[in-house]
Amino acid sequence: MTFNNNDKMFVSILLGLVLIYTFPLLTQQSYYIDDLGRSLYGGLGWSGNGRPLADVIFYVINFGIPITDSSPLPLILGLTALVISLVYIRDYLFGNDYITAALCFMMIIANPFFIENLSYKYDSLTMCLSVAISIMASRKSYSREISNIIIAVTLTI
Repeated sequence: MTFNNNDKMFVSILLGLVLIYTFPLLTQQSYYIDDLGRSLYGGLGWSGNGRPLADVIFYVINFGIPITDSSPLPLILGLTALVISLVYIRDYLFGNDYITAALCFMMIIANPFFIENLSYKYDSLTMCLSVAISIMASRKSYSREISNIIIAVTLTI
């Protein structure tokens, strides 16, 4: 996928709206119980919950163990990945109607159930990545080519 100037402008506008909406989360200094344990002990611990890829992602981001509290970087990276995945499906769903697309996509991010996931300092990155990859897999599955179906199934897993 290549980005033209309209795509870059749309990403900038949507990412700006998302960052304004999530500004209280970007500046918060409170920890949930999961965040508190990770910030005190520096351990990963996601593999025990069935999320080994989260361990790998944070091991790479932190250059090993112990992991440190690098917030709001995980939230910003996750939101950026989510916005890019939304741009990936924008043309298919909305064509050139950027305003409608931005409003619909903001409803995904401003969902009260999703904003709770964004409140975690460590888990927000992997939760945003999981939604972004699911969005990209759904776009790939519209094409009936066998390679796209294999890619969609792999991304979903």
